[in-house]
Amino acid sequence: MSLRTWTRRFLRQLGGANPFAGNVATTRVPLLGFGRPSLPFPHPGNYREPIRILDTFFWDVDRKQGSGKHNRYLDVPGLPHVLVTREPAVIRAVLSETGDQPGQFDRDTAPSKGIARATGEDTLLYANGALWRRQKKLAAPSFSRTTLFQPEKFHGFEQTFRKTVAERLDRLRARQASRAERTSRIALEPEIGVVMLEMLVNNFFGGSVPYEELRDRYIPSMVGLIDHMVSDTVGPFLSRHRRVWLARAKADFETLTDIAMAGRADGRALWAQFKSDAPNEVLRSNIRVFLAGALEATSSFASWALSHLARAPEIQERLYQEVKDINVYDPQNLAQSSTLHRVLEETLRLTPSLYFLPRLATVDT
Repeated sequence: MSLRTWTRRFLRQLGGANPFAGNVATTRVPLLGFGRPSLPFPHPGNYREPIRILDTFFWDVDRKQGSGKHNRYLDVPGLPHVLVTREPAVIRAVLSETGDQPGQFDRDTAPSKGIARATGEDTLLYANGALWRRQKKLAAPSFSRTTLFQPEKFHGFEQTFRKTVAERLDRLRARQASRAERTSRIALEPEIGVVMLEMLVNNFFGGSVPYEELRDRYIPSMVGLIDHMVSDTVGPFLSRHRRVWLARAKADFETLTDIAMAGRADGRALWAQFKSDAPNEVLRSNIRVFLAGALEATSSFASWALSHLARAPEIQERLYQEVKDINVYDPQNLAQSSTLHRVLEETLRLTPSLYFLPRLATVDT
């Protein structure tokens, strides 16, 4: 961008000149302001708090009129114009016009550049258009909600979950007994993360990795690598000093991917339902995304649900009374726990795992 263009954009931003035409009212998000949660764009100082960034877009909008309260634009010199909307009609319109046809919206892959550098760009997360649709069609029979939400699938997850959690609780009780403690402080998310990874590797893909190896080797590598992916999107220079550690983490990631892929040849676990002649090398990027993305999202979701429940002991007790006598965790039995579903829905509302759906206009729309 030339200095003249940069200056013109900056003056337009200061003057509040709306870069978006059309009949949807939009209002400006100032670059600077006092009392706001954050700056309205990711940078090395705030990228770990994405909800605060989004909150900044709608900071102090009560004085705005009509749709201007819900449709906010950001004009930063050097970056594309950004429109953030929370108006349901606009969201539906954009999503309905997202596809691989001429003039439709593409998914904006900018927020996942760091992930693509670590996993590959030919993935469901990063690809666009026809490639994305082919991959989605290929994966749907094996990994869709309809396939996964079957009693026999739940029983496999249940057995893994019960065994691992029972062993961890026994260790916790033994520790409390040896120290004469009634309460203990533990890091919750790593404990949840290893259970999630165990179910992914062993139940989804038919691997056989001991719990201790997942906990002591793969979880630290995966957690560090996921953090690197995020920081690498915001500022690649942030992680240069960690290259030696990163090489080890990536090597562990590749080994875990090999373990997940190995079940395909024998048709183990969900591979039995995967019907494709695509070579393994074509699938590796998506398996990497599956391992990293599912681990991060599910661990975060479960950790927040327990954290919210810990702050509402009366709801925690009500939920316990509903589920304590359920001996088989399957969709039909779990559907009887109305409190559980309300807790999960409220967790997604307060601390969503997926908090935005970025789209990129391919033409003026």
